[in-house]
Amino acid sequence: MIQRIEICGNIASGKTTLTRGLADCGVEKTIEEKYLENPFIGRFYENPSFFSFETEITFLLQHYHAIKTSKQHSTIVCDYSLTLDKAYADVTLSSVRRDIFLSIAAELEQEVGQPTMVIYLKCPEDVLLSRIRERNRSFEASIDVSYLKALSDAIAARMAELPSSIKIVTINSNETNFVSGVEGVAPLVEVCNI
Repeated sequence: MIQRIEICGNIASGKTTLTRGLADCGVEKTIEEKYLENPFIGRFYENPSFFSFETEITFLLQHYHAIKTSKQHSTIVCDYSLTLDKAYADVTLSSVRRDIFLSIAAELEQEVGQPTMVIYLKCPEDVLLSRIRERNRSFEASIDVSYLKALSDAIAARMAELPSSIKIVTINSNETNFVSGVEGVAPLVEVCNI
């Protein structure tokens, strides 16, 4: 049976850093989101309401495709989550577009199935914003605390809806240092039973 672990958390909560640390700890297959391959992301941050649908659908399809084409591995860790995709849709899409998005997401989840585990990274919004400013990605310059708060709330609501069959490991990524590499991540391998 394939063990698929998805990492769910707000922008700059440490999803990719954790994923890279788990790869260094010997996890068989890790998948990083190729956000720069989404042709709409820059336009989305310029005008979120106008470019949100194509941006969110593209991320959903990228994630689905990466999961679908990695099934030959026994353990997969993704630095994204289909649950997170739905939370973004809750924040950025109108109700009609959100219904379309969620219908497509449900269809794709029928095919790839639910994750075995979700690692839920929580972090205060002011810390997230500080990290975003520090990494200095030009397209993220318009992000503010209110957007991060709305996303945190949407993520929490979506996490609460996950079925009990999915193991959830919640980590305060403000207190746990993934940046130190293997030393910061190794204890999680045991906790998560990866």
